[in-house]
Amino acid sequence: MLGLTNMATLISKTIFQHCLHCPKDAWLKLHKPELRGQFLPSEFDVHLMEQGNEVESYARNLFTGGIEVSTTGERAFEDTRRLMTERLPVIFQATFIVDDFIVRNDALKWNPETSLWDLYEVKGTNSVKLDQKERDHITDIAFQASVMRRARVSLGRCYLVHLNKKYVRSGDLDLVALFTIEDVTEAVEGRIPEIEPKMEAAKEYLNRESEPLGGCECVYTTRRNHCTTFQYSNGQVPEYSVHDISRIHKTKLLNLVEQKIYSLDEVDPEKHKLSEKQSNQVHAHQQQRPVIDTAAVAEFLNTLKFPLCFFDYEAYAPAIPAFNGYSPYKFIPFQFSLHILREPGGKLEHIEFLHEEFSDPSEFVALKLKEVYTGGSVVVWHETFEKTFINANIVQRLPHHAEFFGKFNAAMVDLEKLFTAQHYIHHGFRGRTSIKKVLPVLAPEFSYAELEISEGGQASNEWWRMVSPTTLPEEKREIVKNLKEYCGLDTKAMYAIWKHLEGLVK
Repeated sequence: MLGLTNMATLISKTIFQHCLHCPKDAWLKLHKPELRGQFLPSEFDVHLMEQGNEVESYARNLFTGGIEVSTTGERAFEDTRRLMTERLPVIFQATFIVDDFIVRNDALKWNPETSLWDLYEVKGTNSVKLDQKERDHITDIAFQASVMRRARVSLGRCYLVHLNKKYVRSGDLDLVALFTIEDVTEAVEGRIPEIEPKMEAAKEYLNRESEPLGGCECVYTTRRNHCTTFQYSNGQVPEYSVHDISRIHKTKLLNLVEQKIYSLDEVDPEKHKLSEKQSNQVHAHQQQRPVIDTAAVAEFLNTLKFPLCFFDYEAYAPAIPAFNGYSPYKFIPFQFSLHILREPGGKLEHIEFLHEEFSDPSEFVALKLKEVYTGGSVVVWHETFEKTFINANIVQRLPHHAEFFGKFNAAMVDLEKLFTAQHYIHHGFRGRTSIKKVLPVLAPEFSYAELEISEGGQASNEWWRMVSPTTLPEEKREIVKNLKEYCGLDTKAMYAIWKHLEGLVK
């Protein structure tokens, strides 16, 4: 096997994937440490990485006689070479460095029948991603295979280990049933010729001493696809720009960017052939005033039946099923909030539930809801998700509650539909209809910004931390308080928005 190269320019598979998505963003992460604050992953991203690590730790139990290379850099490369010479059955985190590239394998297994080393890549997903080209699992494995061959490793078959979405836990975890191992050798062989030129291009780009001039290619994509350093590289783009136009097609966006039109103030909806909803969004911004169809709002509100029950829940979806009856990434409902207005002008009541133990909360959630819900409209935000969640994550596991939840779902009314249908358009929404965009505009006295928990992903992570046996009692009490404040605000927010709409109609 070949030796080491310049350690300062090593490109890992993660860096390579970043470079495929946005070369300049990858360069900045390597060469501009002063921008590190812009690189910090969100709590949701951190949680995904933690779940990926958990999946990998469980997957290691599929192999026997394995040893992990716990060192890093040159020492890890030397340790790997020694263990391979000894024909160790399985090596975890085997490390190879060559041609300015570095890979660390999840598992490298010696196959005595072929006298070759088989490569196993563990992914925390429940399927093989084949259709995303440069961002899929096959590219990830192909990168490793290419580097290992450069290091003169006698590479055999390539396997992808991922979670089996059909697995349902019953008793102790069945690791063989939990995981699926797929031979992806042919797909990897087909991908290597495609990515090797890109690897060389990435190496040349990332080794530049001076910062690449100009913006990044993300300027041609919508806001959700922007890299973490987008604003640094594209200072000419305002915070609220053409990239935020709702459901804008890439061709329309490309046309605007090529004309150097970034501000919504410069957009002509008719000339640029925007849809009706897109045009309404742009007009609302340009005129800086709301557009409200009070007749449609009144018609919607008249469909509501008292008592009005403003409902929201929180759930956690672990990669490894924690309780019986669950599959990978199936949601565990652990909390709900219900603000009830029993009659017009009445006093708002609040009922909440939070499961505080490490056990399946589903039955407790169902029983509590059956106890407190006696009828009336169930007002939610994004009805489709709410109904799908209940059917897929409660009713399927608790069919004896199917009749109740059938009535509960039938009573749901989606408050968000008023805004998705654009019966209420406000420039402050910035083309979005999430409750966190609508609430600050219509009821600025309420704010998520002051809460310790400010979004659903963080709430689910905190619940999982709360029920952990390693969490101290005082920490648990603090998490309980924070979770109740967050979930309670979700339903109080819907009431506040409803009340605002009621005031408009009257």
